[in-house]
Amino acid sequence: MIHFQRTTLSNGLRVLVHEDTSIPIVAVNVAYQVGSRDEHPQHTGLAHLMEHFMFTGSPNAPDYDSVLQKVGAVNNAYTSQDLTNYYIILPAGNLETALWLESDRMLALRFEQTSLDVQKQVVIEEFKENYLNRPYGDLMMLFYGMVYQKHPYQWLPIGKETDHISTVDMDMIRKFHSTYYRPDNAVLVVAGNVHAEEVFMLADKWFGDIPAGNLPQRHYPVEEPQTVARLQVVHRDVPTPVLVKGWNMCNRLHPDYYVYDLLSDMFGTGQSSYLYRELVTKRKLFSTISAAITGTADEGCFFISGYPSEGVSLQTADAALSEYLFNFQYPNSLPHDLQKVKNRAESILLNSEIKVDDRAMTLAVGEITSHAEYFTQERNHYFAVTEERTRSCSTELFTACRCSTLYYDTE
Repeated sequence: MIHFQRTTLSNGLRVLVHEDTSIPIVAVNVAYQVGSRDEHPQHTGLAHLMEHFMFTGSPNAPDYDSVLQKVGAVNNAYTSQDLTNYYIILPAGNLETALWLESDRMLALRFEQTSLDVQKQVVIEEFKENYLNRPYGDLMMLFYGMVYQKHPYQWLPIGKETDHISTVDMDMIRKFHSTYYRPDNAVLVVAGNVHAEEVFMLADKWFGDIPAGNLPQRHYPVEEPQTVARLQVVHRDVPTPVLVKGWNMCNRLHPDYYVYDLLSDMFGTGQSSYLYRELVTKRKLFSTISAAITGTADEGCFFISGYPSEGVSLQTADAALSEYLFNFQYPNSLPHDLQKVKNRAESILLNSEIKVDDRAMTLAVGEITSHAEYFTQERNHYFAVTEERTRSCSTELFTACRCSTLYYDTE
């Protein structure tokens, strides 16, 4: 469990502090509740571009990275469908450097056209390198576009296409920053060799005068319940075909999220998983197969992906996988199997608490998603999953009419 203290500034900024005086460093996270789901369908990739633009400097710190390099800090950021998270790891004695930099770019940026042009090109090249010119790069772009018919999860944070990025102008960047990069839409987490009361005072010193914004009402499109199976077939210049099957599931805060996470491990994590033993080891229809889930703020997705063995068609592999899932009967070993994946989940959680920067990120993501307390109790949530609920959720999940299938075939 990660212990922390919290306060909220008058402008709405939530500040969380985790004290660990056994180490000489501090991790600073600033998470904003804005991601790709907040974009217009014709201007996708804007949240990710904004992440890049945040590193181009602010009025009092025109070279963001060089300031941090002088104090021995490392920093980075990422954008998801639901949030954008910035983090810095530096010596504890230089904490105010991080707070100054983060507050200055929250308050204002250097809105220079040259910087925007450079970052647009950087993001476009990232798009091409990772999603257009890399084998299997567009696989999940295609898959999410099929699973989500209305919700903005249908595109990835990188965006739908490069034209959406190339057409972003300075007015769009200014509006996006002024709308979402406000203290009442953010969480500040400081973890490491600090004392909470001192951090609260420093947070008020550096962030307290930044005015709150007028956040827009967010009404995301709701997916209609899927009642007809979906199939998409594409051909790409790849060495081997891939089969992906997915089903909509609950959001990250629903109690059944933990059931589905454990199910994904039982069915598709490691060589002892149900799917691997049946379809790889026993029947040799796949060379590898796995299952995973998305942990999104709105309705997520449970998906299975596999590479058919040489000489096995996608249709044959799909038929075998579907038959196995839709007629699945739990073995007598279910109590043992369930306990094993619970132990694995606990191990992952414990490993995520070893490094102070991981602890800071857990608190930042947890607080911006809902309340950090909920995420510090995840071991209890996993261990509360019962055999009965496991059986019930898998029966509800693995149905043909709710399934979206992608045949990602060779040319």
